Amino acid sequence: MQIVTVTDKKSWRLFHQVLDAVYAGDPNFVHPLQKEIEGIFDPAHNGLLQHGTACVYVLLDENGKPVGRAAAFVDHDGNKNAVHPTGGIGFFECVPNEQYARALLEYGEVFLRRQGVHLVDAPVNFGQRDRYWGLLVKGFVQAMHQENYNPPYYQAFFLQNHYIPFEQILTLKGATADIPFERMRGIAQRLKERNQIEIKALDFKYVENFAHDFCEVYNAAFDSFAHFKPLDPAQVVQFMKEAKGVADPGLACIAYWEGQPAGLIALAPDINPFIRHAKGKLNWWTIPLFLLKYRFAKTKNAKGLGFGVHADYRSKGIFPLLLDFLSTPYNVNTYPYMYLAGIRGHNHEIQSMYSKMNVKTDRVHVAFRKALVADAPIEPFEFLEVNEPV
Repeated sequence: MQIVTVTDKKSWRLFHQVLDAVYAGDPNFVHPLQKEIEGIFDPAHNGLLQHGTACVYVLLDENGKPVGRAAAFVDHDGNKNAVHPTGGIGFFECVPNEQYARALLEYGEVFLRRQGVHLVDAPVNFGQRDRYWGLLVKGFVQAMHQENYNPPYYQAFFLQNHYIPFEQILTLKGATADIPFERMRGIAQRLKERNQIEIKALDFKYVENFAHDFCEVYNAAFDSFAHFKPLDPAQVVQFMKEAKGVADPGLACIAYWEGQPAGLIALAPDINPFIRHAKGKLNWWTIPLFLLKYRFAKTKNAKGLGFGVHADYRSKGIFPLLLDFLSTPYNVNTYPYMYLAGIRGHNHEIQSMYSKMNVKTDRVHVAFRKALVADAPIEPFEFLEVNEPV
């Protein structure tokens, strides 16, 4: 076997071809978009590479066939005050061969040790924690866009190579018809009668203003959580412009209390059911069919991207206002199911909020951690799904 680093179009093709070897015949698998994955390792698209480094690589078998892949990366700026610098390994894929899996993980670990890394998290993303994060351990159904899907046997690879279950990431699912919209609507109406409240839906004419207020709420809502990285309005603007073709303004809004941004909700239609035919490539001949499927679909799934209340307004009753915004007949009919992804198992506050929506855990991902030096401590977060095999 041989490991080659990805440096050009030819090696990127090998990287993507690994998926064909792993998922041939799997009816639940949808290829991630190749340009999205490549963009994570392009300095022009990922600002972390300005003060970090990454190594993308492919494992070839004795016949030169691509049978495994991964990427190792570290954000040096994020580690500047860390006693034990942390790096990551992600985009791990491998045919069912323990030797290949060990070689892939060890190659990444060697790269990270040379970068001064003491702890490695895997499989994770080199960037936003709401996408491509964690190993699927429960709920092996079709993934949503930018959600990791993998064979069940991957879990043994990480455990056998001394990776410790570190953080649990939940995807919650609820039937839109079961969300108590009527009760929330009554609460929201009373709040509006007694207070100066305004709800502004996403409007692409004012995307910069929306992004600014979105970040103000998001950063104030989550800055107390471990590993939190504040959002920058430019990031949000870029994301919304990229998603404009499929975004639904009826799924995203900001609530204002006496003129100040106080709460947010942002969901988006999941595009995975409509891009299966593209096999990771959106181009001149796959895009028309994607748009045709998408625009003529009678129903879609809605994926939660952000849901939060500003720390200064948590006692004001903002949550019912946000749910009331979602409760239009169009949303109820078009999106029969809503998914809330990227929920950390130790985040009791957000779980308490979501419990009011009658949602339940649909699938579970786990991020693992391994110490690369003897004295680096590992203290796993609390796991909500305590009956999981890990």
